[in-house]
Amino acid sequence: MSLSAKVTSAVTKAFNAAGDIVKTGTLSTKSVTAYSFANRSTVSTTGTLSVQVIIQSTERPAGGGFTIKALLKSGPDISVYDTLTVGSKIFNIVDYVDSGFIIEAILKKEI
Repeated sequence: MSLSAKVTSAVTKAFNAAGDIVKTGTLSTKSVTAYSFANRSTVSTTGTLSVQVIIQSTERPAGGGFTIKALLKSGPDISVYDTLTVGSKIFNIVDYVDSGFIIEAILKKEI
């Protein structure tokens, strides 16, 4: 077994062992496909993907919204998604780092 396979297996085991702190989230992206002149509005489609998420920390800088750090298993190309929904909360994806094994995402929840 290669080192890469061992690390991937360890990440899967860690998510399984984390129990109830692992939440199911939905990555979403909205793509504008056309403009309706009759309705004066855009026509768009939404793409979604279900993922497992661990909310690592929540910070609230003075005068700003909440900044959340979250962990996801590597796999999806997170660069094509705009938001992550966990429960009833919708977070904008501000930044992320993908190590090839785990994604560390910076999310923003406005007040």
